[in-house]
Amino acid sequence: MRKLAVVALLVVSACRTVGVSRTEGGYAEVNPPVAANMMLDSQQVVVLDIRPAADYRGPDGHIAGAVSAPFDSIEHQLPELLPYQNQTVIVYGNSSTDGAVAAKLLSIAGFRNVVHIAGGIKAWIEHGYRTVNSQ
Repeated sequence: MRKLAVVALLVVSACRTVGVSRTEGGYAEVNPPVAANMMLDSQQVVVLDIRPAADYRGPDGHIAGAVSAPFDSIEHQLPELLPYQNQTVIVYGNSSTDGAVAAKLLSIAGFRNVVHIAGGIKAWIEHGYRTVNSQ
């Protein structure tokens, strides 16, 4: 598992791999299959769902193991998220736009390895990956 995490980090830093790109905002953007591979080593990766809490618990569910950190309150949650500052933090929202804004905010706040899932939860589901539901 550690080998996979190292490979995933190298992929993100190289940014020459299909499905991975580096943004001007200081974070990496990956497609859902790359994100799924990165999540295999859950001890090295933290997944943040920045959608409203109702969406996190809603019919689409959320990625298993994801922490709910709604964007409208993420600035207030930053102190709680600081322990993850040196880990790989994978961020997603409903679509690419909202997740990208959160990824940029985390990068500005000093998070060193922020990765955004392109297309958000919608792309995750479209690629056939499962979600869980808290209801």
